[in-house]
Amino acid sequence: MAYRTAVMSLTDGDLSDNDDRDDDAVLIREPARSRIREGRDNPARLTRAVWFWQIVTASLSSVILADSLPIHRYLSVLICAAAVYLLGAAVPYLAARMNPVHVSQVLSGIGERLTAVTVPFTSVLSFLSGIPARLAGVDPKSLEDRISEDEILSMVNEGHEQGAIDEDEAEMITNIFELDDKQAQDIMTHRGDISTIDGSISLTEALACMVEMPNSRFPVIDEDIDHIIGALYLKDAVSFHMKEQFDEMPVRDVPHLLREVKFIPETVDVDDLFRQMQESRKQMAIVVDEYGQTSGLVTMEDILEEIVGNILDEYDKEEKLIARTRDGKLRINGKALLDDVSKVLGVELDQENYDTISGYLTEKLGHIPTGDDRGAVIEDKASGYRFRVLGISGTMFGWLEAEKASDLPEEAGKNS
Repeated sequence: MAYRTAVMSLTDGDLSDNDDRDDDAVLIREPARSRIREGRDNPARLTRAVWFWQIVTASLSSVILADSLPIHRYLSVLICAAAVYLLGAAVPYLAARMNPVHVSQVLSGIGERLTAVTVPFTSVLSFLSGIPARLAGVDPKSLEDRISEDEILSMVNEGHEQGAIDEDEAEMITNIFELDDKQAQDIMTHRGDISTIDGSISLTEALACMVEMPNSRFPVIDEDIDHIIGALYLKDAVSFHMKEQFDEMPVRDVPHLLREVKFIPETVDVDDLFRQMQESRKQMAIVVDEYGQTSGLVTMEDILEEIVGNILDEYDKEEKLIARTRDGKLRINGKALLDDVSKVLGVELDQENYDTISGYLTEKLGHIPTGDDRGAVIEDKASGYRFRVLGISGTMFGWLEAEKASDLPEEAGKNS
């Protein structure tokens, strides 16, 4: 176990041709280097050898202990199992992880010999164990060295706990795997928050609108947001504006000004969308629902932010959707994601049917929010919190104030 753990813990740098280095503490010399590389190249062979010797050791030890000491045979099995676990697995594992370079070099000779001895036995046993897989139409060899997503994430978490992987690095690796589970509708900017350009306005007017907003690419609409006819890039708008003859012309009529827009369904996987946008060299895609209406917008930046977190430039204003006031009260914007609200409140909110706290509380309210609901208090018995409506934004809740139900006095207009 110690040899296998040490070998699999080494990096490529540990096994590089470093004979000219002066740091002997990290030096792995030949022939140990060759033996270690052989073990790393065939981890399944090394793993089978470890299993074989652990089973043989446990079996022989229990037989010898039962014959030599006046104890019950079942007790001898328990004693040997505990001894093999401690001395043959746990302790060697920890020792090897503490100094993998030294352990692998010292044990490379005996480790390779013990591995080679087991090959005839493990080969036959592996063939027999692979019969069920072959009957199911699966090649056992294709499964031997396959590492599952859960195993990789487990190694990442272990590396983070031991300090080998930084918190930010561990979070990014985890986010990459989570892309498989996300769809375009999970990361898109919703239609109500999309900044658009009306195709009927002049190029001069469009440019004036564009420079007032932080974005550099805008969907151009004909009648409404469900009729997007193209995308206008700030760089293109400036370029055509310099030609002057297009200044007063409606944006939709300027030849070759608008770029083609990519439309995608809500259910497309984010990792597939990322590859599609790379191949098509599109930085923006319009998300449509099953009826062909615009649901939202996804940019390449949105996808990257799912991995590395928020990316802010000098024009972006960081919007805090959840904040504490000076008097300690919690203010929540209606657009805040339920997942984020759940973490802050320390409770589990139903995220199956709603994405935002506004959608969640609208169901509790029983009707679409209007100006008359300003000041109302919505009690959520499931979470034990009450939400006071501070403002309304269109048909959504604007800002809300959240407090524990026990901390807030009863009020008229309360909804449950």
